[in-house]
Amino acid sequence: MSSGSAEILSAPASTLLRHLSFLRFFLARGMASFAYQMAAVAVGWQIYALAHSAFLLGMVGLVQFLPSAGLVFFAGHVADRYPRKYVVTVCQLVESTTALVLALASFGHWASVPVIFSAVMVMSAARAFENPAMGALLPAVAPEGMLQKGTAMSSGVFQLATILGPALGGFIYALSPAWPYAAMAAG
Repeated sequence: MSSGSAEILSAPASTLLRHLSFLRFFLARGMASFAYQMAAVAVGWQIYALAHSAFLLGMVGLVQFLPSAGLVFFAGHVADRYPRKYVVTVCQLVESTTALVLALASFGHWASVPVIFSAVMVMSAARAFENPAMGALLPAVAPEGMLQKGTAMSSGVFQLATILGPALGGFIYALSPAWPYAAMAAG
């Protein structure tokens, strides 16, 4: 191993954050992950608050799964064929707009189970396209020789969002059912 390679491997992870492309990727992945986790908690609480049905609460998972399963091959093709940063950007705009609709529906007291399920389907379809494009972006934005550290940091922020996002979403939901959606739209 050359001394240059050893220096790259021993460089602190903060070195990655000085690279603008990676920093943008890292922040986008982190904010999107936190926002999605917060919204997932809000959806569950709101469905149960509106319908008082454990069955409909369970159906949220199915509503999230079906678009992802149905679009898996097409979404991968789109991620390979079109510029990935544009695919991610469009998907995040769709998710943000959908979250804004949910926030407005909650603030305006016209949120209903069909409205929420429709929004969940739209967000799930957008995530079906976003995930393969986001995953394929990492090697393009990580500086040469720092892909392992970039992967670790990206995975770490996702894990952190998976743990802290639902808790944060629950706290924000306690203020109002609309606020987690508004936070998602802003994120």
